[in-house]
Amino acid sequence: MNSWDEKFQNNDYIYGRQPNEWVRAALGGTKNRKIALLAEGEGRNAIYLARLGNQVITYDFSQEGIGKTQRLAAEENVTVDTRLQDITVRGALPRAAYDISVNIFGHVPKDGKYQMFSNLVNCVKPGGFIIFELYSKRQIEFKTGGPPNVDMLYDTEEIETMIEDLSVEILHLEEINTFRQEGQMHNGQSAVIQGKLRKL
Repeated sequence: MNSWDEKFQNNDYIYGRQPNEWVRAALGGTKNRKIALLAEGEGRNAIYLARLGNQVITYDFSQEGIGKTQRLAAEENVTVDTRLQDITVRGALPRAAYDISVNIFGHVPKDGKYQMFSNLVNCVKPGGFIIFELYSKRQIEFKTGGPPNVDMLYDTEEIETMIEDLSVEILHLEEINTFRQEGQMHNGQSAVIQGKLRKL
């Protein structure tokens, strides 16, 4: 059992049941799309996007998280395809298979960051979109959520460097201070990086 399985063993949805606000803002009107969610955890964003009428597939490293995603999907009477997968390995997702990919606070160890972004981008068809919200390195100051290891956090320059050879157009990439209240784990003033890319 990995650390995420241990974290998700709790019957409560530790990140809450409501979708992330950036997902609402970026994808609130989206329907009839095939969407991949990486490091989706307990399924809150997946269920929201499925309720809008999308075909949703999640990739997560935790079997416990997958189980909670399926329970939440059953409660909401929607279908979500869940897959147990390490998103930091090459070829973790099929190439050019999805209209949209999403990563919300799916932080990974430093040596897996580039491959995670490569998978996030390359699973999308040309013309499709990549959406993410990640904690910035300044989040260490707030201590309101996210990993305590600064190497697992981001700055915009680092992201720009990782995606420069991935055939994308940056539509939005911004670090902001905002408020997040998501279950037990994300509560209070937060430093996040929000991104929206288009696959070329």
